Amino acid sequence: MANSKSGDSVKCALVNYRDETPVVPCPYGNAQRIVTGGEGGIANVHVITVTRGNAHVHKGYDEVYYVLSGTGVINIDGEEKPLRSGTVAVIPAGIPHSIYATQGEQLEFVIFGTPSMSIDDPRAKPEKA
Repeated sequence: MANSKSGDSVKCALVNYRDETPVVPCPYGNAQRIVTGGEGGIANVHVITVTRGNAHVHKGYDEVYYVLSGTGVINIDGEEKPLRSGTVAVIPAGIPHSIYATQGEQLEFVIFGTPSMSIDDPRAKPEKA
């Protein structure tokens, strides 16, 4: 696939498949890291299915959540907003956030995380808020 250089990162076209991505456990659910660890150089793309997510913050990692299914609430920096299919939440780096599903449900959502990096990178790794 084609590559382009922007600053210090190499961006490349990439096609990955959800049905070929392993499901890994995470607190309160599971994750599929479809594009991760710096692949493509644009953004990480993870599909998350959870009942809740503890309050946390990423020091240098912006996130956009796109809700696929379920209902619940997202708390962004102390402000609660309802979640439902089709909701988009933009969460800049450094902003505390948490989610929880409506009782008896799970939330399934896509996280687009930028810049693209390993989740173990200190800038992306979630820290308690």
